[in-house]
Amino acid sequence: MSLRLHYAVRSDVGHVREGNEDSAYAGARLLAVADGMGGHAAGEVASSTVISQLAALDDDVASGAVLEVLTESVHQANNQLREMSVKDGSLEGMGTTVTALLLAGSHLGVLHVGDSRAYLLRHQVLNQVTHDHTLVQDLVDQGRITAEQADTHPQRSLLMRALDGRDVEPDLSVREAIPDDRYLLCTDGLSGVVTEITIREALLLPTPQEAVDRLVELALKGGGPDNITVVVADIVEDDADDDARPLVAGAAAEKQTVPGALAARTGPNPRYGDQDSPAARGARIGRHSPTPPRAEGSDSVVDEDSPPLARRPPPRPAFIILCTVIVLTIATVWGWFYLHSRYYVGVDGEQVAIFEGVEGSIAGFSLHRLKEHSLPLSELNDDGRLQVEDGYSASSLTEIRDYVERLRTQFAVTHPADPTGAPTAAPTPLTVTATAQAGAGGEKNTGDAQAPLGVATTAPALCATAPGPNCVPPIPAAPSVPTSG
Repeated sequence: MSLRLHYAVRSDVGHVREGNEDSAYAGARLLAVADGMGGHAAGEVASSTVISQLAALDDDVASGAVLEVLTESVHQANNQLREMSVKDGSLEGMGTTVTALLLAGSHLGVLHVGDSRAYLLRHQVLNQVTHDHTLVQDLVDQGRITAEQADTHPQRSLLMRALDGRDVEPDLSVREAIPDDRYLLCTDGLSGVVTEITIREALLLPTPQEAVDRLVELALKGGGPDNITVVVADIVEDDADDDARPLVAGAAAEKQTVPGALAARTGPNPRYGDQDSPAARGARIGRHSPTPPRAEGSDSVVDEDSPPLARRPPPRPAFIILCTVIVLTIATVWGWFYLHSRYYVGVDGEQVAIFEGVEGSIAGFSLHRLKEHSLPLSELNDDGRLQVEDGYSASSLTEIRDYVERLRTQFAVTHPADPTGAPTAAPTPLTVTATAQAGAGGEKNTGDAQAPLGVATTAPALCATAPGPNCVPPIPAAPSVPTSG
């Protein structure tokens, strides 16, 4: 008994995007999703080109060759993208993710590039099969951020790998195909909005079509910020010839790049669920051209003659982001010039200092820097120190320096004066005049004695009468000593 896939697929533009850059394919042996990028037109071309190339693999493939044929097909698609961008400059920079499952006998080949995902629901347990090629996933793998932080990281959409015409190595693996396994392939318009717990609950619904519709409605209810593309398929045992036609969705359906495939429905489901439910109403919000109701029995497909969606102006979020960047740039430049034109007086250690900028900080970044030291704080009295603590700012360095100079002159520390209040008179030099008396030999020498070196030779005059403040009394003569004859 052979194995085949029982599938359903649906794609929705979402509430924000103006065009659908996703593409998807679902057939008896092949499932694939692609999320285009590079602008509305370029993203459509990239995703639909890759899906068209992979669609040729929806046929009997030997189990041993499944990875070889997947690799060859994706390399051919990548080369085709490069050639198209060279010929048409407007397509430069286009690229796409791709995630594909190829059933070959009792095995499934898995090919993956980018951040679209494949999940497996087995025995009611949901597991992610693929690994995101994104910056935040690398940070999680390195232990630098947690999975919860990755969900809100500002660069969570930055891809590390994509099909864009340059050399790229896809992730390749082989899995055992087991009946009753259910696989989900989706773009990040679903996985980035709906939690895995909620995804699992939707995948427990009886049929792939019910699961697909429920998942798209959940993504729309969550805001629908991106294109939403979902493929759900069960592995079933079936000996009967399968005459079901493959389905394509998104840009691949609009461009009709896969001959013989039917275009999957892209609008809200008129038969599944309550059309007045919040999810159903959310699916209709913002639609310029609502999808008309389908006839009975046309749940999964639309009329192949339906005109493609009209191309509209670039997505509004891009314009908002651009305006935000411009405003932030202007604010940053203005702030830089403002901070470099302001000065203020403050204290740095025991010094009165002049700072450039303004006091304070933002997010740990200081808004000022030390310009110069002016004078020691100890040279100012208490009033002067209070003036410094109160702060003073100016728009020029000259003005702030003048202020510091006024502090120096008006609030300098003063020393106490002499308590007597009278000046101290300078000492009057003393002149010493001496008369030497006769020595032991009876000789008598009279004259001025020589002053020692460094001793002044002027002194107050001898008093003629009573001693006074400016005279000294005469030195009395030494008494005569009798000598023996």
